[in-house]
Amino acid sequence: MHPGLTLKNLYHTKISGTGNAFPSKGKWISNNDIHALIFGDDFQQKMAEKNLDPHYYENELGFKKRFWVHTPGSPIVRDELTSADLMIEAANNAINNSNVSKNEIDFIIAVTITSPRYATSMGAYVAGKLGIQAPAMEMKSGCSSNVFSIVLAAQFIKSGARNVLIVGGETNSKIIQPGTNMLYAGGDAGAAVILSKTNDASKGIAAAYLNTEGSFSGHMGVPGLMPPNDEDLLNKNYFLTYSDTAENFLNQAWSQTPGILYDATGLTATDIDCLIPHQVLKKRTQFISDASGIGLDKTIDILADYANCGSASLLLALHKARETKQLEEDKTAMLVAAGGGVSWGGLIIKT
Repeated sequence: MHPGLTLKNLYHTKISGTGNAFPSKGKWISNNDIHALIFGDDFQQKMAEKNLDPHYYENELGFKKRFWVHTPGSPIVRDELTSADLMIEAANNAINNSNVSKNEIDFIIAVTITSPRYATSMGAYVAGKLGIQAPAMEMKSGCSSNVFSIVLAAQFIKSGARNVLIVGGETNSKIIQPGTNMLYAGGDAGAAVILSKTNDASKGIAAAYLNTEGSFSGHMGVPGLMPPNDEDLLNKNYFLTYSDTAENFLNQAWSQTPGILYDATGLTATDIDCLIPHQVLKKRTQFISDASGIGLDKTIDILADYANCGSASLLLALHKARETKQLEEDKTAMLVAAGGGVSWGGLIIKT
């Protein structure tokens, strides 16, 4: 495994605001709704005949409900919500929850794997819709994108930016193959964070770790080539897929990150007030809790409410941590994520 990149002392940075987005035009979907979607209205009888436990997805995997802007298996129509719509609402909510005005934002990073535009940067698109005149870009490093984005934002701030808006949005419901177990795991969401310059040298990123192993890039994601072609359409290659091929590697990636962060900072698990992992499934949350030595009582777990919202998950969990007062002023948090690419990493941030 390549050693990756470890960065230290990106201080003078604070979290000014966070926000999420679940617009009323979408809908909340329970596990029973998905049972009915797969097996029909008599799903209880059908699942019993197949010896399937309808409570498995909540009890074992952690999923209870999720937000969808689209029903998998139905035609995708132009007036449905897109990941850009979710980003814009989340960004506005984050701005409203901060003391930062739009004209004080110096850079925008948009994160998504479900962009509604083939050749347009979602950074530019979202900036235009928000009415913000600032340089903007799109980041795509799978589920670890927001770890990469937060580190990049802190570097911009260290170099002179006042405020950087990071906004993520995913519409996984549009790329989940109907009739599969992936229906239970995939949620849609928008989430955003504003990082700002501060004169307080004790606030910011104590250490960050970033890494990528590109040889696994074909084992997770949407395999169909763009622009769409007849062969991939025929073979249904425009749905999200996941292979177990990279599972052992992902375990290594998740397990090595906390130790690298501890070594870089001299901190230990007892110094961490809040663990914020990418939200994958119940056993993965337990895995990173064990690997970091940080108890589940200090670990943000939003799987039951939102399922796996892809690259939006980490910002969604960060917002939840602030909203529930698990991450307040003068606290220390560890953020960890790994996913498609494979890219992975983490950071320790002092608030």
